[in-house]
Order: sequence, then structure tokens, then C-alpha cells
Amino acid sequence: MSTELEILRQKTLTIPAQAKLIKVTDAPTYERAGEILGQIKALRREIDAGYDSIITKAYAAHKEAVAKKKEADEPLAQAEAILKPQMIGYINEQKRKAEEEERRQREEARKKAEQEQLEAAMQAEAEGDKETAEAIIQEPVYIPPIQVKAEIPKVPGFSVREQWTFEIVDEKKIPREYLLVDEVSIGKVVRAMKDKTRIEGIRVYNASSAAMRTK
Repeated sequence: MSTELEILRQKTLTIPAQAKLIKVTDAPTYERAGEILGQIKALRREIDAGYDSIITKAYAAHKEAVAKKKEADEPLAQAEAILKPQMIGYINEQKRKAEEEERRQREEARKKAEQEQLEAAMQAEAEGDKETAEAIIQEPVYIPPIQVKAEIPKVPGFSVREQWTFEIVDEKKIPREYLLVDEVSIGKVVRAMKDKTRIEGIRVYNASSAAMRTK
């Protein structure tokens, strides 16, 4: 840190102590508080002058380093862009095949269960037990749980993150807790109407804060 900036830093360190000594209770203390605010404003101009050039140089160096890093990574990004979509496509295709096989097995199991149920009912009826036969026919067909998993090799360092999303099909049916208040529009009305604002469910108040004008 340069000598000038260190002197400036020492100046700023004295300001909080001066501020703590002020209790604004009358016109002289009000004016004294204003004088300190004036010092703060002047010191901030000095800070801007002293540090902005440093920040500008640091930002330019950072920007150049980021650009060089991106340039070095570009061939890798190109290769990644070639491979990843293909791998994702393979995963989706394997999942589709697994779902199709699961549906096939479930349908096969359903037909088998229905056939077994029918044969049991026919057996009961052949034995003269029509009541049992009727009960068997009325019984819901039980299909055992079937799950077919997609066969996808595990590749170290590669995974697919599922991204579920949505679309609005009927805005009128959306529950109220999912509706967003238009705070931007309300703010415009409040700033224009001030204490004359009349919006149901809104309390308008003045949250003024002191501001220092820059000449």
C-alpha cells in the first residue's frame, strides 16, 4: 500500500470516533453532524481517486486471465460437447427400452394371472361350486410388482442430473399460495401516490433515509 493510501486510511479511522461523540439534539449538533458527513463525502472522493485505478488494473488482469483460461479449455469443451449428448441419448434410449420391457412383462403377467383365475373358476364350477367360481371371477386380478432397470454402465465422473420442469395449462386453477404478488407494479403506484395509495392488503409507510447530494 502506498504512503498516500495509508495516510488516507488513517484519516478514515478517525471518523467513527468523531461520529460517536455527536448526539444530535439541537441546531449546533445537527450542523456538526453535517460537517462530519461532509468529511465523509470528501474522503470517499479521495478513496475513489486512490483505489479506482488499482481496481481497473486488477479487473483488466482478471479479465485477461479468464480469457486465457477459457481459450485453454476450449478444445476440451468441444470434445465434451460431442460426447455428452451422445451419452445422454444412450441413457434415454436404455431407459425407454427398460420401460417398454417392463410394460411387456406386466402385460404378460396380467394375461397369465387372468388365465390362472379363469382356470380356477372353471375348476370350481366343474366341481359344482358355482358360488366359489363366481367369487373367483369377481376377485381383482393380482399382478406382482415388476420393475425393469435400464442397464447403463457406471462411468467415473459422469452423471446425468434430472431437471424436472412444468408448464401452466390453466392459470385459473393454480392455488393462491403459488401466485406471486406483483411488487414492481405496487412499488410504482406507491412511489407515485405516496400516502394517498389505496391498495387492499398493503400498508404504505415512509422509509426515508439521509442522502448526500454530489455537486
